[in-house]
Amino acid sequence: MRLALTTVLLLAATPAFGEFTSNGVTAHRGNSGEFPENTLLAFQTGIEVGADWIELDIFRTKDGKLVVIHDNTTERVGERILNVVDSTYDELLTVDVAAGFRRRTGKSIDECSPQKAPLLEDVLRAVMKQNRTRVSIQPKMDCVAEAVALVKAMKAERWVGFNDGNLAFMAKVKKLAAEMPVFWDRGADTDIDEDIRIAKQHGFESLVLHHSGVTAEKVQRIKAAEIEVGAWTVNDQALMVELLEMGVERLYTDHPRMLLTLIQERQFGNVTCEGTYRHHLQGICTDKESIFWSFTTMLVKTGLDGKVLRKVPVANHHGDLCYHDGKLYVAVNLGKFNDPNGNADSWVYVYDADSLKELTRHETQEVFHGAGGIGFRDGHFFVVGGLPDGVEENYVYEYDGEFRFLKKHVVKSRHTLLGIQTATFAHDRWWFGCYGDPKILLVTDAAFQMLGRYEFDCSLGIEGLLNGHLLSASGRCEKDIGCIGSVRIVSPDATVGLKYVDAGAEEGK
Repeated sequence: MRLALTTVLLLAATPAFGEFTSNGVTAHRGNSGEFPENTLLAFQTGIEVGADWIELDIFRTKDGKLVVIHDNTTERVGERILNVVDSTYDELLTVDVAAGFRRRTGKSIDECSPQKAPLLEDVLRAVMKQNRTRVSIQPKMDCVAEAVALVKAMKAERWVGFNDGNLAFMAKVKKLAAEMPVFWDRGADTDIDEDIRIAKQHGFESLVLHHSGVTAEKVQRIKAAEIEVGAWTVNDQALMVELLEMGVERLYTDHPRMLLTLIQERQFGNVTCEGTYRHHLQGICTDKESIFWSFTTMLVKTGLDGKVLRKVPVANHHGDLCYHDGKLYVAVNLGKFNDPNGNADSWVYVYDADSLKELTRHETQEVFHGAGGIGFRDGHFFVVGGLPDGVEENYVYEYDGEFRFLKKHVVKSRHTLLGIQTATFAHDRWWFGCYGDPKILLVTDAAFQMLGRYEFDCSLGIEGLLNGHLLSASGRCEKDIGCIGSVRIVSPDATVGLKYVDAGAEEGK
């Protein structure tokens, strides 16, 4: 059997409609390969690694509570045995549901602390505080009506889906809440044509097959019916690759970190932007479906394969850029960049990420030596820029979401040529690319305290990806030909700052 999805974590803002991640990765009972299944720890880390859905299972307790647990007893996960439906929730709270994980992995209590089975309402309350991951609920008994009622009472509908192989349960979901997605679990040897007919009849969004029964023909037939095709539960990397190459759109896994890394490397790889441009690359960013390139006087949008989708000429000169909420924010300097007297003309231009149409402009004249780079974190924008000779620290200028100036931060970096050119906040730290000979990478914590200074070139673009990786840009210009740009995946390294993931690449260059 497969399980249900779930979502958790603790970001603060209520999300706008339609902002959820979409990557086809369902964290099976949460991040259950690394943490005890169906616990808040597993759910939280499933969100942190970037899964778009997290799965959970529910039973109804003796006192009518919806508790998150997979089996009808606590024997497998706990240190004592209770029957779930014959126990009150308070009685279930006496069970350490991490005990089975410690037995299986050999971890000590210091390495894996005791955990309690959460209530469904606890998980929903947590998931509603973030806007990346949604939760799919798998009812392990006939408690669909209670679960749907709870979701509606908490106004959590748009965060929630359901999954199971029980047709009556899933049909009841659609009868009570037609807007909630249903992932109908199927075995390896079911009649796929009948499965498709029933799924279409009830309006199910997805058919999720046991991985051993997936074939290319089944995948094609499900897709032709305009139904998402998934597979459960896939924990072997080679099998993940095989299923993805077959066209499976969603995988349920105990190891979302491994799957996301695999998908990310397949998506991005080494990519060169199609075409040549009059001026050199200044920065890159991505919405995980497209790559955006700032070539000083040309703004370019490509697919993940580097093929140009759209490009527009822009003012000289456009620098680094970042993506947020369907828009591109570009650091722009219109004159006197790096002027020691602060006469630089600094702006942030905003573009629609789909059409590349300019939407608005914000003055950022507080950026004393000229705007060159920009990053986004927790609802605020951070602009970096020039640095005259002799100044031994860099500056980061913080703005709120409406570009009201808030604060100037100091980075004790020592001098870097022309300041900081590129910026991104990823994996709990800031990454800054700087010109020079050699080029310099600065790494700070969230409060801009130095963590390291390295000889690594990300001065033409740096962007965070999933699971600890980043994209680093490079480029070159040739007379009478023009300028090109490319990106490669890099990962943090304590010695050299960043290193290329592809084995053939030169590190630190």
